[in-house]
Amino acid sequence: MLAWTPAGAVPRPRTLQIRLHRAHPDRVPAGAPPPSRSLTTEEVAANLRWFTAASTRGLPVDALVLSGHGVPARADLPEVLALARALGVVRVVLHVGLEDLAGLEPIAGVDRYVLPVRLGPGGADPAALISALEGARRAGVPIDANIPLMTTALPFAAAAAALARDAAAGSVTFTYPFPPGGPALEGQGPPPVPEAVAALAAALPEVEGRVPSVSVKGLPGCWIPAHAHLVRKSQNRWYVDADHQKDAALLFFPGVVTFSKGDVCRFCAADGACDGSFPAWAGRPGNPPLRPFEP
Repeated sequence: MLAWTPAGAVPRPRTLQIRLHRAHPDRVPAGAPPPSRSLTTEEVAANLRWFTAASTRGLPVDALVLSGHGVPARADLPEVLALARALGVVRVVLHVGLEDLAGLEPIAGVDRYVLPVRLGPGGADPAALISALEGARRAGVPIDANIPLMTTALPFAAAAAALARDAAAGSVTFTYPFPPGGPALEGQGPPPVPEAVAALAAALPEVEGRVPSVSVKGLPGCWIPAHAHLVRKSQNRWYVDADHQKDAALLFFPGVVTFSKGDVCRFCAADGACDGSFPAWAGRPGNPPLRPFEP
C-alpha cells in the first residue's frame, strides 16, 4: 500500500521507531527535531497498540526500533518489550551508545543493537570502545556498527571499520551525514563528497568479505561507482516521539529525511537499490550531479 505525501507516493511501512527520550547524544543525527520531552510508559504502550492494529494506515507494524539515551537501562523496557511481542512484533532493534554497552547483558526480546562507531575528535575513546564491544560479544549481544562519514571522523574511518570487524560486528554501515532537524553539531556536517568517497575507499578493505554485511547509506551509487554494489535502499518506518504520536506520527521518509532523484536515475542500473541524494546538500562544493551508470 502507498501513502501520498508532498514528496510523492511512498510505501506504507511495517516498522515503527519510537524515540523514547529527549536526549539523544552520540547517535547518527537525522532530520527529526529534538522532542520536547521523553515518552511515558503509558504513551509507549498506547502507540504500540495504535500501530499494531489493522487500520487505514495499512498493514500492522511487525518490527520495532527503540532509540534515545540510555534505552537499555530504562526501567519499563521489559514491560514494553513484552507488550510489543504480545501485539505481534517479531523484530526489535535498539539504538545504543557506548554508555549503554558497559556491563550490557542480553535483554530478552531484543534482536539487534545498532551502535555508532566513531573515532577522532568528539568520538569514542578507542580503548573504551574496544572493551565495550568485546564485552557485548562475550555476552552474545549482536551489534550492528554504524560508521558516520562526518568531517571530523573521516581520517579515522578505516580504524573504526577495523575495530568493528575485530569485535565481530554482525554488519557495518557507512553513513554520509543526514541533514539534521535542528542546528548542526560541530563536526557532524557533511564533508565534501570526494573526501568522503576517499575515506570510504580506504575503509572498505577492512570489512568487505570479512564482515557478514557491509552497506553504504547517504551516498548515491553513481558517486561511488566502484562500490555501488554496497548501496542499500532505506526502508521507510513510522516515527514517534513525544511530539508526534499515533495519527500525528511522522513517516521517516519524507517527514524526517528526504532523498531526491532526477529523471536520469530511471535509466541507472542501481536505481532499484539507491535512495538518491539529500536535497539539503545540493549545490555544496564537490557534490557531483546524479548520473546513470551501467553495472
